[in-house]
Amino acid sequence: MEHTSIRLATAKDAETIAQIINSAWQTAYAGIVPQAYLDSLKEIPRAQRLTEGLEQFPDLRYYLFEEDGIPVGTASLHPTHDEDLTGTAEFTFFYFLPSVWRRGYGRLLLDRLKEDARGRGFRNICCWVLKENTHAISFYESQGMLRDGKRQTITIGEPLEVVRCFSQL
Repeated sequence: MEHTSIRLATAKDAETIAQIINSAWQTAYAGIVPQAYLDSLKEIPRAQRLTEGLEQFPDLRYYLFEEDGIPVGTASLHPTHDEDLTGTAEFTFFYFLPSVWRRGYGRLLLDRLKEDARGRGFRNICCWVLKENTHAISFYESQGMLRDGKRQTITIGEPLEVVRCFSQL
């Protein structure tokens, strides 16, 4: 049985977070995001953006999920920028290394995000998910985060549609 823990990450963890995100993207988004884009992912530019985010936004938090002391998952949490939502926390990334998928770790990390959001005074939580990422949508829905009908188009190598998942805390 693995020992797991979740801790707040710091700028020193940015490279590790970037590696987890890129590894997850290359598996989860295969067939959704253009393969040329996935093949071009590099940890250093993403790590720099992650570090800059922590420096520029004091309300932004990064988390690391560790299995036996080794980081295998990561997430973010911050006030949403969605103008139609008030009192709402948002996570813009929520990823695990593919080698630990389907172990129940996602539920544990999402529970921690919800707990921390409540502790920071938020009443709701949301995230945006690629519409074609049915595995992630199914997971969020199983955890009570339902699609609320909001959609937008983003560009990741090509235009892709995202949907918002939302729940009250």
